[in-house]
Amino acid sequence: MPTERFGERLVLGFYSRSFTRRAIERAQEGPRWLWWIHLFGAFAWMFCISGRTTYVEAGGALLWLLTLVRLPWIWRAVVIGLTHPLFLMLVVWTAWRALSLLWSTDVEAGVDRIDKMRFIWNIPFLLPLAPSLGALVIGLLLGSLYFNLAQVSQALSRSGMDWLPQWDRMPNRNSAWNHPVAAGTKLCAILGFHLAALLSGRRVWAVLGGIGSLITLAAIVATGTRAAWICAAALLGLAVVVGLTKLRWTARRLITTGVIAIVVLGSAGVVGWPVAEPRVTETREELRQVFEEKDFSSYTGTRLLLMWWALQAFADHPIVGTGEGGYEPWIQQNLESRGIDPADRTHTGPHPHNTLLQPLANTGLIGFVLYTLVLLMMARLAWVARCYEHPYVAGVPWALLALFTACMFEVMHLNTHILAMWFACMGLAVAASVQYVVGHEDSIARDGDLESAAE
Repeated sequence: MPTERFGERLVLGFYSRSFTRRAIERAQEGPRWLWWIHLFGAFAWMFCISGRTTYVEAGGALLWLLTLVRLPWIWRAVVIGLTHPLFLMLVVWTAWRALSLLWSTDVEAGVDRIDKMRFIWNIPFLLPLAPSLGALVIGLLLGSLYFNLAQVSQALSRSGMDWLPQWDRMPNRNSAWNHPVAAGTKLCAILGFHLAALLSGRRVWAVLGGIGSLITLAAIVATGTRAAWICAAALLGLAVVVGLTKLRWTARRLITTGVIAIVVLGSAGVVGWPVAEPRVTETREELRQVFEEKDFSSYTGTRLLLMWWALQAFADHPIVGTGEGGYEPWIQQNLESRGIDPADRTHTGPHPHNTLLQPLANTGLIGFVLYTLVLLMMARLAWVARCYEHPYVAGVPWALLALFTACMFEVMHLNTHILAMWFACMGLAVAASVQYVVGHEDSIARDGDLESAAE
């Protein structure tokens, strides 16, 4: 059927199942010690994603080096990744962004943003390790746990143990070495992985997923990032719905779950509310200023205003946009044309704090359509990837959904740390979907087939 053929082509690209299967099998050949070093390099890359910018770049460089060393055995799988439909769509979208520099009024800013797309190499470089993705996701989770320990150090240092490491952050914002927004957004992706394991129904993995979810939720609250709070609440709501429909509920399981929920919610209220309350009060006051006083000088007001200006910029340049990097100069010109001194504004901002409005304003309808195609292809691949055998790898769609939701108040493809997480998850989605498809001869286009495979 045409839909089945399209589904297979979306996952495998230009290659047959047999060719792709042989390519991945050959990628496991060569000296075994070298394969283990390669796996360790990929594990280290995943671990470093939660680190400082220097560690992120160093982890990526290590995987680059090891990929080149093992190229004689893995080149076929790498080529499949380089010609994968999602990779090619990302290249087309990025090429349009680069072309938009021709009419951008801030080319330097545009180049800096396009440069962050360098993490696209996750798609071809993770594919040779498709059978071992579980170890890579574990590396990602351990890196996040290491970051959580840094948050604990920050909290203890603030409470009087000043001999512990501490980072300069605003009050009620504990994000260790990361910016609070980047930290909160990445932690939402980690929460997605843990929730998938919790819902897997496998006892050990479910316990680990539950513990990991609680730790990550506490870490998200500690960042003080309100967008991450909203995303985490949405993920928990979705997890409850999925859990109610997917799991077989016995009286014992229902009672146990109820008791745990009461304990967790009670503990969260006692411990979490004192941390969250100042930010909640601040948000309430900022919204009051916006809707009652028409005052947009606060952080919330500024974000709403930046989103509105993005729509205005799109209205002025509907087809091609302001050009990559041209959004902030457009704001300044717009204010000056209305007799407003940009210096009188508390904030202007280099982007509209929304991952959909950013491409709409900067690259117009053409760029927005290309970006939407990227998201749709990514979503379909993630939907297939949820059938991967390892329960944490099956959490890729949850992680990608979390990143997208949190970035309704941020831009997913402009922040280096968020972008590294996004591309790592995309690389996992491609590798996991390919690994599933080459191991099954049945159709992949019908959701019923995927549902039965995931159970």
